[in-house]
Amino acid sequence: MRNLKFIHTLLLLAVALPAMATQPTNIVVEVDGRSYYKHLVASGDTIYALSKVYNVPEQQILDCNEGVTPTTLKADSYLYIPHTATLEKESKAEDKKRFIYHRVKSGDTIYSIARKYKVSVATLERDNPDIDIERISPDMEVRVRRSERGYVTMDDIDKEQRKRDAEVVLKSNEYRVMAGETVYSLSRRFGLSEEAFMAMNALKSPRDLKEGMIVIRTKSVETVSQAEVVTPEPVESETAVVEEQPATQTPEVGVTEVVVVDEPMVADTLVTTFQRLSPKQPLRTLLMLPFHKGGKVNTTAVDFYRGVLLAMEDLRSEGYNIELSVLDTQGSEAVVEDIVSYDPLFYGTHLIIGPVYENEISKVLPYATATNTPVVSPLADITSLQGSVLFQMQTENNHKYDRFAEIFDGSREVVVIHTPTVDSEYKVKMYEFSANHTRYELNYEFDRGSLFYYRNADGTNGAEVDITEFMRSRTSKAFVVLAGSETDVDRVLTTLSSTKASILGRGGLMGDYIVVGNRRWKQMMSIDKQTFFNNNTIFLVPYHANRGNDIIAMYDARYVKAYEVLPTMYSYRGYDAAMIFCRRMFEDFEGIGEAIAPLTTPYAFTFEDGLYVNTYWIMERYNSNYTIDVE
Repeated sequence: MRNLKFIHTLLLLAVALPAMATQPTNIVVEVDGRSYYKHLVASGDTIYALSKVYNVPEQQILDCNEGVTPTTLKADSYLYIPHTATLEKESKAEDKKRFIYHRVKSGDTIYSIARKYKVSVATLERDNPDIDIERISPDMEVRVRRSERGYVTMDDIDKEQRKRDAEVVLKSNEYRVMAGETVYSLSRRFGLSEEAFMAMNALKSPRDLKEGMIVIRTKSVETVSQAEVVTPEPVESETAVVEEQPATQTPEVGVTEVVVVDEPMVADTLVTTFQRLSPKQPLRTLLMLPFHKGGKVNTTAVDFYRGVLLAMEDLRSEGYNIELSVLDTQGSEAVVEDIVSYDPLFYGTHLIIGPVYENEISKVLPYATATNTPVVSPLADITSLQGSVLFQMQTENNHKYDRFAEIFDGSREVVVIHTPTVDSEYKVKMYEFSANHTRYELNYEFDRGSLFYYRNADGTNGAEVDITEFMRSRTSKAFVVLAGSETDVDRVLTTLSSTKASILGRGGLMGDYIVVGNRRWKQMMSIDKQTFFNNNTIFLVPYHANRGNDIIAMYDARYVKAYEVLPTMYSYRGYDAAMIFCRRMFEDFEGIGEAIAPLTTPYAFTFEDGLYVNTYWIMERYNSNYTIDVE
């Protein structure tokens, strides 16, 4: 018995020895507002032993020391171990210095939160280890790191969403919502009433259902009452129904008709059918603009309004009966709330143009959806709102680079020019388009004339090369300049144009080349715009109004005669908004996905991400004869 007791004591000592051999440090340092023990690893230390000595979970130690694993721990290196006293006393109030606490609302997804704050989902996941980030629910709090806000683009988040959606394994009772699906279609698919489906998924309104959301499609038999069960309808595709009332009823004025889709929805399919007015019936149109901001007149709104008035003249001359009401939103969400609640001009409207800002549109949208009234967002690039009655006139950023596909069709070699500054978003897109092309990577350095360097894989300079070699090549080239600053853009474009002039001045032959322009260059004041022409630069722009065009010239003449000033882009947009949507109310919205050009700039609307967006980007080609071709 004594021997057994002695052996048991030896075993306990053997287990305890590693922890006893590891000595804690009294050195405490602060990093990013948090306190850590700075522990010098001794021979024989292990992550397990350290976790026992410092009373900190092993995983927390590993998380605080990137690249360290239990097998790679090295003696004489430093480890940062969370200071236990700090962990215990750190309160939420202190934590708010570094984090925003976003309270999840019905309809929120982790991607909508990421877009709201422009933070990657990976960062949100790292900062919220106690949350299943893909399956958040109302009233949860998601921590958003303040220092990370605004550093991620919408395109980056979209790409991250596509990648994560493909990787996430759904449970047997889960389903990911597809584009165009509604509470009605999914409840019918899963054999539930709409109320039961919404209750299961904590949806307060059918509008809270968003594309990409993971929803529960079944629950246990014990929790489903017989009244909640409905007979599932056959579904032949992912997209099913958009509805507001049964198909057998005659739709009332201003109420959405039933549209049943038995095949996959294509981009230009109307998901809502709007009331069509007879030519003599008065169209009650409401214009909601911020005519005053901060007590001052907002000239942008005035210009837009003047464009609308010229459109009204043309529409009335065509025989349309239009009643136009105008309300000043003052750029205030509270003012818009008051208009929606109390202003009699708001009610009974057939068409709403405005408000300008997304947060104000959100106040108008519930009423417009309930009454099936089209709402036209004239200037905002909408990022979070959804609505089958909502139309975004601003060209959708997700389609910004679609037309570059015809440039990168394989007929040109691509020469990518790197500078000390870089436009990261542009770089990602250009690499995507040129991935399967012959591509040369060059580094540019200032004051080297036409001499560049081949770029090594690690970004350093390789062999020296004269850009003249590329410009004289008979193979067509596309130069892509990734510069992020005005100075670097101007220097590279000037180098290319002066090298071209030197070749031609000596009677040399030039190959065909273009510069694929970044639209941001057009807003950079320091760039010599003549270099756009010299280098045959191509831009994609959301709007183009060439005052040499006969249609624009006639419009400008009318505008100057009426208001004694030249029109701005906002004046053109106001005219376009009224001409497109007032006419549609008397005709119909079929064909809204085809190019429509009231003046010269086309618009084409498709239903994406829960609203109608304009997808038409215009290609401008700057020619060496100082003309601009528009496609």
